[in-house]
Amino acid sequence: MRWLSRLTSIAALAVLAGAAALIIWPAVRPPHVPGSFRTRAHFRDAAGLPVGSQVVIAGVVVGEIEGLAIEGNQARLDMRLRDDVALWDDAYATRKASSVLSDNYVELSPGGPDPSDPESMARPHRRLRSGEAIPRVIEAATTDRVLRGLERAVPRVEIALGAAQVMVEEAREWTDGELYRQLAAIDRDLDERVLDRKLDGLDEVSARADRATAAAADQIAAALPGIDRGLDRLTTLSTDARARIRGATADLHTGLADVRDRLDEVDGYVARADELIESVAGERSGALGTLIHDDELGDRMVELTDSAAEAAAGLDRLKTVIGFRTELNLLAASPRFYVTAEIASRGDQFYLVELMRGFDGDAPVVELRERTGGDFVRVARIREGIRYTAQWGKRLGPFALRFGFKDSAIGAGADLRLLGGRLRLAADLSEPTLARVPRLKLAAALEVFRSVYVVGGIDDALTAGAELNIAPWSPDADVPLALAELHYGRDYFLGFNLAFNDADINTLLRIYGALVATLVR
Repeated sequence: MRWLSRLTSIAALAVLAGAAALIIWPAVRPPHVPGSFRTRAHFRDAAGLPVGSQVVIAGVVVGEIEGLAIEGNQARLDMRLRDDVALWDDAYATRKASSVLSDNYVELSPGGPDPSDPESMARPHRRLRSGEAIPRVIEAATTDRVLRGLERAVPRVEIALGAAQVMVEEAREWTDGELYRQLAAIDRDLDERVLDRKLDGLDEVSARADRATAAAADQIAAALPGIDRGLDRLTTLSTDARARIRGATADLHTGLADVRDRLDEVDGYVARADELIESVAGERSGALGTLIHDDELGDRMVELTDSAAEAAAGLDRLKTVIGFRTELNLLAASPRFYVTAEIASRGDQFYLVELMRGFDGDAPVVELRERTGGDFVRVARIREGIRYTAQWGKRLGPFALRFGFKDSAIGAGADLRLLGGRLRLAADLSEPTLARVPRLKLAAALEVFRSVYVVGGIDDALTAGAELNIAPWSPDADVPLALAELHYGRDYFLGFNLAFNDADINTLLRIYGALVATLVR
């Protein structure tokens, strides 16, 4: 009977357990959510999200996971939601846990326009249709991922701590050694007043710099009036030159129009000359017809032409270069005009001739005059005129040496030609006139176009620039601008040079000679 009582106890316990399960199950099991709206999301880690897990929006269960699948290297969660749920194109899904031991659930943020956010209301929004995927997923950090990250980070932390320990040890050694010695040396210098002596030396240097700066400021202030006057003269000359250029342009247009009219008239003469040549070529009588059709006479004419060519070749032993040069002295604001001729034989000797006209006139005549009291005054008398240059030269490869007269004074010079003659360097040394040292002129010329050179350099480089005192003129005298004040000494100049050789001169004579002959027919 014992077994019967035990069987009765077990049956009673089973009935009690079944009754308890019937009572508890409706409260524990997940609620069934009706609906047919389908969507999906892709997670890198779907652990803790089995089929049947809840889908929640703002704490309200709106659906459940009805399928799990692998898509690429991600987990695809298929969800079924209530039909009244509205998801938008900026919605996102995230995984959350309701407790430490329970399964996770998926929480959705539906997105869409937010009445409290003006920017959200201004952006266009699209509502997702059933079957479309949720565009964004926010993955929460899992314990396993955090542990793996710590596992990878710990060795790096150990390496960084080791490097920091090494740096601290090296800093301690430097502090105990080099820094301590430097501080001790500074302490000794302070005790021995070495720094005070160095600072006293710096004060003296600063004082000298202040004195030099003040002297330079005084020199600049003294030079400013002369510079202003030079700029005023340069402005006046530029205005006059602009007016002359405008007048020359108008004259050139008028001349070219006249030349065009003359050329139109020449066409008639050319047509009549063609008719005359054709008529002469058809006739065999007369002087011109005989000259054209007589072969023997033509041979004699060829011999005479060859003889004339040989004679002309004998005369072509000299090469001539004609030049026109203009230089503008920047400080004196006065131009100079040159006409040059370089005559060279086929050997290495040549002759240079120049005529120069400028506002500083002819070469000054300097004399000493005795004044009352036994003093002497040096007087320079300058007249308007042309200065000349006549020098003999000899070439030594790209170098050339010259000797003779330079700007109406005894002088010598040297030339250097580079880049096939496109760059020319020149140095001229002549006897002094207004100063006590020789006049040194350094110049450079660069060919920018055929026969056109840009010229620049330093004039009277050994003498400091100054203004020459000029005796007062009478009130009724017409004083030229250049002789109201004269600058002499070091000056800088710029200009251009036109150089024509024999071939250029022959071409110009043929072209302009024909034009002149046409105009004065």
